[in-house]
Amino acid sequence: MSIFDRLFRIGKAEANAAVDKLEDPSKMADQILRELRENYQQAIQGEAEIKAQALQHRASELQARNKANDWEKKTNDLLDRVDAKQLDEAQGNDLAAKAAQAHEDALKEADQYRAMAEKEESAVNVMDLKIKQIKDQIAETENRAKMIQSRAKTAEVSEKINKTLSNVDTDGLMQTLNRMDERASAQEFRAAAYAQIEDSTLSTEQEINKALAQSNSTSALDAIKAKRTKLLN
Repeated sequence: MSIFDRLFRIGKAEANAAVDKLEDPSKMADQILRELRENYQQAIQGEAEIKAQALQHRASELQARNKANDWEKKTNDLLDRVDAKQLDEAQGNDLAAKAAQAHEDALKEADQYRAMAEKEESAVNVMDLKIKQIKDQIAETENRAKMIQSRAKTAEVSEKINKTLSNVDTDGLMQTLNRMDERASAQEFRAAAYAQIEDSTLSTEQEINKALAQSNSTSALDAIKAKRTKLLN
């Protein structure tokens, strides 16, 4: 593999990666929905234009057939007058021939309008099916777009939370908490030890006073108990 082929593949891979980043699922779903709706509106407009042409050609066909009927009537009237000797035979036949030709031309014109109208009506029928398909696709895309947006939102939030949690050193935090617990326990032990040391360093007088205070406290309690007993008796 040449160096240029490698560079081309690397560039292509980077371009694909850039496109993947730009293709946000929610935004792409909205874009597809907008394009379908635009196509639907264009199809509706195109169908309306073709329908209008078909209606115009049907009207022109009817007008041409009425004209053909009128020329046919005129041809018969001329022939009737020739038969009734009310019109010169040569002149009457000439005029009748011209009227008959006009009748034929009008019929040809009507047939042309009919052919165009049928072609346009056939195109409209095909467009009706296409428009229905686009309409169904729009309804399906709307539902799928909502689902994609919901899934993308959930994935986005989950990704942020998981990314945040992945950066948290849980074990380290627990180890720190354990150290703080041990330190608090050590402080409690030291406080108890200092209390014991304080008792061992009392002077003789302080020990006596402490014992007397405890004895007085006990005697006071005993006195109240004796009083309660006497009252109850």
